[in-house]
Amino acid sequence: MSVSVAYSSVFAEPDSDTCYPHDDTGGLVISGPDYESQRANDVSAATRKVWHDYLGQYDVTSAIMTVALSAADQQRHAYLIGFESARNKPQVTRQLLAKAETLWSRAGQQPAFQFQISATNLRSQTDCAPDNDADGDDMFALFDHAVVAQTKHNGAIIRAVFFRQQGVGPFSRQEIGALQLILPLFADSAAGGAQLARQSQRSAMLEAMFDRVSLSMTLLSADGQPLFMNSSAMAMLDQRKWLIRSADGSISATNPKQAKELRERIQRAATAAEGTPIESVHRLDCPGGDWRLAYVVSAMSRSGDVTTRCAMLIVLAPGKMDAPTHLLEALGLLPSEQRFLGHFLKSSSLCNAATDCGLSEETARTYLKRVRAKLGVHRQMELAGLISGLVLPLHAGGNAAIGE
Repeated sequence: MSVSVAYSSVFAEPDSDTCYPHDDTGGLVISGPDYESQRANDVSAATRKVWHDYLGQYDVTSAIMTVALSAADQQRHAYLIGFESARNKPQVTRQLLAKAETLWSRAGQQPAFQFQISATNLRSQTDCAPDNDADGDDMFALFDHAVVAQTKHNGAIIRAVFFRQQGVGPFSRQEIGALQLILPLFADSAAGGAQLARQSQRSAMLEAMFDRVSLSMTLLSADGQPLFMNSSAMAMLDQRKWLIRSADGSISATNPKQAKELRERIQRAATAAEGTPIESVHRLDCPGGDWRLAYVVSAMSRSGDVTTRCAMLIVLAPGKMDAPTHLLEALGLLPSEQRFLGHFLKSSSLCNAATDCGLSEETARTYLKRVRAKLGVHRQMELAGLISGLVLPLHAGGNAAIGE
């Protein structure tokens, strides 16, 4: 593909603040379809439509716009406006961005210049329908005039190429000036979209981490409405043994006698005065006689904003007597000592543990002394309490378990 510069349209003398060093396209981040978050993707699609409609008043049908949010930023957020045939096609998108990079490099320090696209040896416009797998050259064949513009705004570097379809004619000086003036607006819009994308990504990472936690964890508003639940909390709610969802959507205890007290503790924790967080422990019983302990604690954002206060409900599972092998190894217990310890904690006496392990009672007694010495405990209850507290509150494997 070739381009020929018809005439220059420079409206400002470049200075030290308008220096645009050329860099490669490897660091470009394509906004919109590449966002993992659906929310960010929806916002980006809406942003593209707004800009497409706005640029239409200048007869701009397509544009390639990038923003580096700071001079030190190694990544830039790129927006393809009007290039629907390139949507979700990384190779074609890279071609378009590479061609735009060539044009920005050719612009040097000029804030803006207009050029005419040569369609020689390119396929006809009818071959470039949006449904075809057109490449960058094919899509550029739709245009005959374009404007390259670039500027800085609040530390961000904005670059753009604005395209007109064939037959519309060249841009006027006034139109080029207007396009230059909208670049700072685009930078602010892109910065907001990038911030939303980062927040969505951070939220997705936090949710994935909390889903690995086997403890039931729920954030609740003052009226008991769930703001966030990890997978363990959702599984517990589905069991309907200790917690249920009321008709109004709030979380409540299954036991009617305990439900009112739990609601009151959640409300107090969620509305606690600044600097005086509330912590309380609540017993949850189920019809089968099993019980759980629930911690209700005050929580708020790091900003300290009173409107972001809530209560956290953490439901503890009963301690187990079979700590994971890798934890016992970290404490210095040998495999033989680990096997003995497992039998000992589940047996009613040292003699029974020795029999289960195939050891003599004297050998079992030696093992018990060694285990206690390594763990720094002297009584059986202390040993049982220590082991029950060694179970990591994480689901096994990489996937969050649904259920306990």
